[in-house]
Amino acid sequence: MTKRRLNYLFTLAVPVALLAGVAAMLNGWGGGAAKGLVYDTAPAARGQIRKLVSTSGPVRALVTVSVGSQLSGQVEAVNADFNTEVSPGQVLAVLDRRTYAAKIAQAEADLGAAEAALINQEAAMNKSKAMLQAAELNVVRQQGLSEKRLSPQLTFETALRDRDVAKADIDVIAAQVASAKATIQQRKATLDQVKIDLERTEIRAPIEGTVISRTVDPGQTVAASLQAPELFKIAQDLSRIRIEAQVNEADVGAVEEGNAVSFSVDAYPERQFEGRVTQVRLAATELNNVVTYTVIIEAQNEDRRLFPGMTANVMIEAARRDNVLRISNDALRFKPRGEVAEASGRRERRGGGDRSERQVERLKEELRLTAEQETALRAALKNAAGDTPQGSPGAMGGDERRAMRQKTQAAIEQTLQPTLSDEQRPLFAKWKQGRQQARMALVFVLGAGNQPERRMVRLGIADDQFAEVLGGQLREGDQVITRAREVK
Repeated sequence: MTKRRLNYLFTLAVPVALLAGVAAMLNGWGGGAAKGLVYDTAPAARGQIRKLVSTSGPVRALVTVSVGSQLSGQVEAVNADFNTEVSPGQVLAVLDRRTYAAKIAQAEADLGAAEAALINQEAAMNKSKAMLQAAELNVVRQQGLSEKRLSPQLTFETALRDRDVAKADIDVIAAQVASAKATIQQRKATLDQVKIDLERTEIRAPIEGTVISRTVDPGQTVAASLQAPELFKIAQDLSRIRIEAQVNEADVGAVEEGNAVSFSVDAYPERQFEGRVTQVRLAATELNNVVTYTVIIEAQNEDRRLFPGMTANVMIEAARRDNVLRISNDALRFKPRGEVAEASGRRERRGGGDRSERQVERLKEELRLTAEQETALRAALKNAAGDTPQGSPGAMGGDERRAMRQKTQAAIEQTLQPTLSDEQRPLFAKWKQGRQQARMALVFVLGAGNQPERRMVRLGIADDQFAEVLGGQLREGDQVITRAREVK
């Protein structure tokens, strides 16, 4: 009986002991004091950065021509349909020709009447010339008889009058002949115009391409008044297309002609198409207080998979840097709690002359400086550093750091510009432009004793994950702090 009781007590003691141990562990985890902060870091490493501008726009043909009718009339035949490949001069549709054929017959009749009138006036001209010739002979005859006193003076004067009347008749008939000839020219012009109208009853393709729109059917009446009605729309050479992308005003400054573009359409979501920016239009479009600019993108469409009217989801590569030092964007948002313990000591060790030396080395590599240029630049930066207030850059205020950067920039330009070669000038212009576009930022790295240390860096372009480091107090491999977590 005693042995059985002992077994029972032992069986009951084991789970009680286990529960007590678990309770003690939970009490230790939940009630312990905070051990400190744990910092998540990401190394400053080299890689690629692509600055992308996201937008969308419709797919269009490079050249789209609207084909209309300059005449009014009923459509007799339609010879082209959607997706029809047409060539220049091909008849697309025919209007009723009977009205214009009747006008041609009338114009030809009017021309014949004008030509007959000209013949009549020319005959009258010949008659007047004969009468003038007879009048002149009579004047000569009457003059001789008058001088011999064989004819009265009145007869001689009458002959002179008849001669002058004949000359006037010739002038009148010459004017009538000229008028008849002008009338013939008018009738010919009218006939040519009517023939042109008859030719225009045949609607022809002006270019080679594909019919993408047809808005007319046989038997339909076309009314051309102030504006020619659109009958067909032809897209020229669909092997190349363009996209009219709308870019927000905040992003259009980064877009330039020649930027590479990748885009997709909903019809082929798994496929990426490639293109290039060919134009940034200056005309702005404002809709609901949102200002956008039209960016034209051209792309190949050899397999004709892209149709006019599709919506393209566009990614414009505004800038790209390969093998550059970059840091996570999270590091730019990190701010430590409280005072940074060992920041000033590390800043002093990384400041001063080391900073100038790094700048000289960087310019030597980027601008391909000669030994003379390198020596002069070191001396100029040393003089500029001697004029700045004492202390590390990190300990300075914003105005003091800005003044120091301006002095350094001025020293570099005054020293190098007079000595630059033709090969170095474009490199210097590129470096100067990048310097103007850069911005300063403060990041923290994990130093000795797992404590944050301040580092000033100069940033270039950025994408949605990384930012480019152009210079500053950061080196490849430094563990940049991205987040702090409190551990208990």
